[in-house]
Amino acid sequence: MKIRVPSYLKDFKCIASECEDTCCAGWEIVIDQETYNCYQNIYGEFGEKLRSKIVEDEDGDNVFVLDGDNCPFLNKNNLCEIYKELGEKNLCYTCRQYPRYMEEFFDLREMGISLSCPEAARIILGNCKVTKFELSEDNQEGDTDDCIDENVLEDFFLCRNIIINILEMTNISLEARAAIVLRFVEEIQDKIDFDDMDEIKYVREKYNKSSFIEELINDLYKYKGNEVIKYNNVYEYFKTYRDLEHINTNDPLGLNNVLRNFWQSEEDREVYIDKHKEFNHYYKDNMYKFKNILVYFIFRYFMKSIFDYDVSSKMKIAIMSTIMIKELAVVRWIENGQFTEVDMVDICHMYSKDVEHLEENIETLQEIFETEEVYEVDKIVIALMNEF
Repeated sequence: MKIRVPSYLKDFKCIASECEDTCCAGWEIVIDQETYNCYQNIYGEFGEKLRSKIVEDEDGDNVFVLDGDNCPFLNKNNLCEIYKELGEKNLCYTCRQYPRYMEEFFDLREMGISLSCPEAARIILGNCKVTKFELSEDNQEGDTDDCIDENVLEDFFLCRNIIINILEMTNISLEARAAIVLRFVEEIQDKIDFDDMDEIKYVREKYNKSSFIEELINDLYKYKGNEVIKYNNVYEYFKTYRDLEHINTNDPLGLNNVLRNFWQSEEDREVYIDKHKEFNHYYKDNMYKFKNILVYFIFRYFMKSIFDYDVSSKMKIAIMSTIMIKELAVVRWIENGQFTEVDMVDICHMYSKDVEHLEENIETLQEIFETEEVYEVDKIVIALMNEF
């Protein structure tokens, strides 16, 4: 089997109790059947404790009963008692893998690390160069999947390559790069919807031409000067995210605080517009971090469209996630008078933990992005081209 990973994956190492957060709190962990069977055969006091903390949830999955927000096996030193007593091989699948994620397509496995882990976020955000990917091979055999069309799979891989290549074009402003790939995927989705799959290659060829990219950039200028429209649309974005499911009831992303502070009067609107301009100047040497976020979401989610042919919603997950993280960054900067690497890591990891790791949130967002007017491509392009 071939294995593709971002090159930064090799730099990851869990820092355990030194981490500012713990992956053993804030979410429910499903115990896979193999691990559950193993735990039924652990003897002694620890085995009894293991079994006493396992319950069946409403979906019929075996899960640990949380102690407040914490896993019952998280000790006072923020270390895992199961790891300590039984070793890594006896952790459940989720705990063994985290923060790694994985997707398989025939004989190809793609792996990365999740932004929800603070240490992983530091590594992802810290790369100020082009994000590279490495391909290796092991002795495992891939699975066949009758649900996947190999030709479409190859088409989608080539589309993703174009998206990432455009996002890495540092001679173009980041907002323009994001708008261009959004337009590209809109055209790909049109071909899919009209069953013109053979036409996708011509769209790819067009977006591979520098002359066409230049035309698009010039066309994007017509969207500038719409700061008020952006301001009103971002208000709707925050309401959408506020109404999602969250890992706790304490408004972990501070969405209600943002809505209270920036959407109460016309004066708020002017402050919002001015502060975004100031932040972009303040943070100009670090804007590559938002590019890294876009590439992360594209690599992680775009190829999932092979299962539903919905490339548009996957692209919007990437774009909207980056927009929301940027909005939260501006607010943090206003509140603190500065914006540090610690702030950026905190916002990214909490966004991922609160939004990305609840599968129902991703499903809800994909549906909303494809049905509500405020998430139409032109509306999102306005948000991007006016002080993204």
